[in-house]
Amino acid sequence: MLSTTTKIIWVVLIIELYVHVVQPGDVKISALFGQETSRDNQYKSVIEDGIRYINRNKTFLSDVHTLMFVGGSNTPSNSVYSALDEVCDHISSERMSAFILPEDKCPQCDDIAGISSHASNPIFSLDHGSFESGSIAFKMHPSPEDMNAFYIDIMHYFNWLNFVLVYDDDKAYENLEGMLNEASLNRWNITVVKLGNNLMDTVDNLIEQNNSNIFIYCSSEVRVRDLMNEALRVLERGEESPVSSKYHWIVGNLDLAMEREFYDSLEDSNVYLTRFTMNYTREHQYALPTSINTPINEWPLRERLAFDAVIAVGHALKTYRLDREKAGNTGTSVLPGDTAMPNCPTSATTPADNDLTDHLREVSFEGVTGNVAFDGNGNRANYTITIFSGQAETLSQMRGDWVQSIDFWEAKWQKRWENEGRLNVTYYQHGHDRVIRIVSVLAQPFLFNREEVLDRRGERRNKRQISDDATEGVYKGNDRFEGYIMDLLDRVKTHVKGLDFDYEVELVPDGQYGIKKRYSDIWTGMIGEVVRKKVDIAAGPLTVTEEREDAVDFTYPFMSSGIQMLIKHPKKVQHNPFRLFFVFGIEVWFINLIVFLLVSVLLFVFNYFDPYEWKAIAERGEADEENAGNFGCLNSMWFLTTTLFLQSFDKSPRSNAGRCLASFWWIFVLIMVFLYLTNLSFFVNTTKRLALVKTPHDLLQQIEVSYGVVKEGATYDFFWKSPVPEYQRIWQHMNTDKPVPYVNSVAEGVDRVRKGNGNYAFIGESGELSYRASQKPCDLLVAGGILSRTSYALAVQKGSPLAAQLSSAIETLRDTGVLEDLQREWWDLDEPSRYRCANLTEYEREAVFSMSANDLQGTYYMLLIGIGFSLLMFIADFVCKETCTGKPTRSVRNGGPSSGMGGGMPIGGGIGSGSQPQGGGEEKMWI
Repeated sequence: MLSTTTKIIWVVLIIELYVHVVQPGDVKISALFGQETSRDNQYKSVIEDGIRYINRNKTFLSDVHTLMFVGGSNTPSNSVYSALDEVCDHISSERMSAFILPEDKCPQCDDIAGISSHASNPIFSLDHGSFESGSIAFKMHPSPEDMNAFYIDIMHYFNWLNFVLVYDDDKAYENLEGMLNEASLNRWNITVVKLGNNLMDTVDNLIEQNNSNIFIYCSSEVRVRDLMNEALRVLERGEESPVSSKYHWIVGNLDLAMEREFYDSLEDSNVYLTRFTMNYTREHQYALPTSINTPINEWPLRERLAFDAVIAVGHALKTYRLDREKAGNTGTSVLPGDTAMPNCPTSATTPADNDLTDHLREVSFEGVTGNVAFDGNGNRANYTITIFSGQAETLSQMRGDWVQSIDFWEAKWQKRWENEGRLNVTYYQHGHDRVIRIVSVLAQPFLFNREEVLDRRGERRNKRQISDDATEGVYKGNDRFEGYIMDLLDRVKTHVKGLDFDYEVELVPDGQYGIKKRYSDIWTGMIGEVVRKKVDIAAGPLTVTEEREDAVDFTYPFMSSGIQMLIKHPKKVQHNPFRLFFVFGIEVWFINLIVFLLVSVLLFVFNYFDPYEWKAIAERGEADEENAGNFGCLNSMWFLTTTLFLQSFDKSPRSNAGRCLASFWWIFVLIMVFLYLTNLSFFVNTTKRLALVKTPHDLLQQIEVSYGVVKEGATYDFFWKSPVPEYQRIWQHMNTDKPVPYVNSVAEGVDRVRKGNGNYAFIGESGELSYRASQKPCDLLVAGGILSRTSYALAVQKGSPLAAQLSSAIETLRDTGVLEDLQREWWDLDEPSRYRCANLTEYEREAVFSMSANDLQGTYYMLLIGIGFSLLMFIADFVCKETCTGKPTRSVRNGGPSSGMGGGMPIGGGIGSGSQPQGGGEEKMWI
């Protein structure tokens, strides 16, 4: 006899067995989890939510059928053998119809779902998979092969030729094999950085690379978030960070989870971010059941893929059920046990698929990760990836779509795919319903920083209307800037036909206009930003050149310009006041002085010893006695001095030797004086010559003044690549001149002209140079004529429809006189006189075509020195005479008494040339 307890146990077992036997409508779905997917049972909850959605919607299964979840071990396996053994045991014991297998179940297995798919199917993979692995699992994530093709299209679109690749493990690197193989074909320069455990080391490494383009792809999107958060913390500390306006990040991981706080931090950092999401219809998600507090559109991608995997099983069961019903099956027999996964084979034979596998290959529905469909190998098919690209307020601006299948897209939307490849950015290029991004550069008067202008002008506010939330000293968005470009953009916006757009102006990070680097196709500056699709328009004093036209499209020019030269105003150049002596070298002056003294001594010697000179003649009584000293030491010097300046003299030599010496002295004087006078104007007008330069030949004719341009700017590029020999000579002169004449910016060039004191000239675009010259302290001059004609235009991306729209607006502005008014406003009239040089044209003419006191100051100094020296001699004579006699003196001729004297002693002999009495009289000196 059985005891009562035993009977009860048997009854329970029989009932339990009956339940399992009489409910053939139960269909099982299972999953094994690893360390990450088992945390907080999050993935289990997602799968159960999907099952709950299937069971509630009776269109999937009949009333007598139920989809249920059976779990298994959550312990990760450490080898392929143990993992596959556990998978096969689970399939055999649970008899499920579908199996979800994330990769963290066996981290060392590379792709456990792909490996297991060759043992039994259908197995769903939620992860990236492995490149060319041969997996036949149903891959919810796009295959690595498709993702590589997508990345290559993105790189071609953004024109990235030099970038940093960041990855976290070897598997991530291997999954980019297709893109890396493409690098050599496209001359991409890729710097590889592996993400280590110390995130700060990686942040420092990215900064050291000095590369603004960063592509990051990790096996775990958590690592992507960790690195970006670390870089954001560095930025918050006020330190240099790779997450800033200088950098463009492309996140290769699909659907990077971005909660509000993380998103706001990226906005504040002003980093330019490109990210990708699986395109899906948002509306139906609100009806989905969920036991998770987080909104479904904020789930990590793998959780959403798990949800869609369950829904895919539901759709396959639905089509399977409908086929069975058409065949006459009813009730529980509609879904017999043949939907269960087959057991793993015990030998090297091909496993048999269950009937559900074929139906899974036919599913096509809109899930939370976009359209869900599979090809014959289980790869995800017919999906669309949406591209978001921007910074700050435009961080979530949609740029375009990439489709896995063009044929499917055309059939779905019933229209022709107009793009050459699988990437479509047509709607984005037209600028509809989005903020157009514009890049510019600070260049007066084209663009100013508003706060700096207000600080300089004090009370003056800008002409342009400022938004209501802008307060004094605090500006955001476009209110940060003012200038000709901002006014031009305002007017272009109102005149563009068929396009209502908003725009956002940012400064180019490197502060350059744009030049293609030597030996590469990489563009810098504003042109580089347009070429790499980071911005839509480059607006500024951007010169149209042939090379730039190969990289971007230019609009109709909004201003004509030319290459001119900026010099320091001749009147403001501080010359050496005694540069009058620079005509002769210092050795010439010394030799001339020696010659002067030598001739003086010879004249003195001839006078003293020659029997036919004045001294001997006077002693013989053949001449007046006072003539004996005509060529004494001092008188000889005076004779040479008067002849040196072509003046008259009292006496000339009488002897043949003296006259011969005097003749050759006169020849010497003629040569030296005329050589001096002929070359004097050259030194007086040193800086004036540059003011008259009109051609490159004129510039090359002088060597005293160094001249330079902005390094790697449009003017530099013009001289470097010009086929004209004279322009080539100018470039060669600049390239070999010492010190190096190149500058990094126009502002630096202007500053160097001021500090150069006439020894440096800056060559640049006339538009900006003329404005700089018109600003106080009014010490600059735009010299000569235009060396070459140029024009300014807006630059847009190659093939962009914005070119035609903007050109039409600019032509309208030109025809209506708006462009002329804008130029007059910013260059001529609309500045208070205290901020600009009054009567600029007249001022420029002054001291350019005429001598100024500054030019002749050395002459005045010489005269002052002579006056001072003569006054000193006068005082010396007066003091010496008074000291010798002890009394003041006064001379009286013809016996007249001295004024104020009562009498005196007469002294005979006289003084001076008239010592002989005339008319019987006698000249006397009274003391």
